[in-house]
Amino acid sequence: MLIPSIDIMGGKSVQLVGGERFELDCGDPLELAARFSVLGELAVVDLDAALGKGSNLDLVAEIASRYPCRVGGGVRDGRTMTRLLDSGARSVMVGTMATPEFLSAFPKDRLVAALDNRKGVVMTEGWKTSSGESVAARAAELAPHVGGFLVTAIEI
Repeated sequence: MLIPSIDIMGGKSVQLVGGERFELDCGDPLELAARFSVLGELAVVDLDAALGKGSNLDLVAEIASRYPCRVGGGVRDGRTMTRLLDSGARSVMVGTMATPEFLSAFPKDRLVAALDNRKGVVMTEGWKTSSGESVAARAAELAPHVGGFLVTAIEI
């Protein structure tokens, strides 16, 4: 299965290396989503929100309303989660707020726990804060509350 991913920063599609260094501006996310949609489901990530430097929520919600996708990045409150689910996103990827308490308020089958990790340790708050937990430990804790996992090695 191929799931094209669109990372959004400043309203544009971008590529970051190691979760930090800007590498490439890929243009209009809506145009890219239209091109990628022929492959099926998309993954759309709001990097500004993930890094606490703004939000592309309207743009992400618009993409989710047009194309089948999983969305995420900076989902740290119930209002944002509800907006994304209501926009038509198939699922929402949650990292920093992936706790049993937060997740239990939403439909399990539409939740993906994003386990961004550096050397096997889960990182939160835009990849800046170590949770101190291994990917395996966090996955075991969250398995009853989510429909799946997205594990990303951010040092690559």
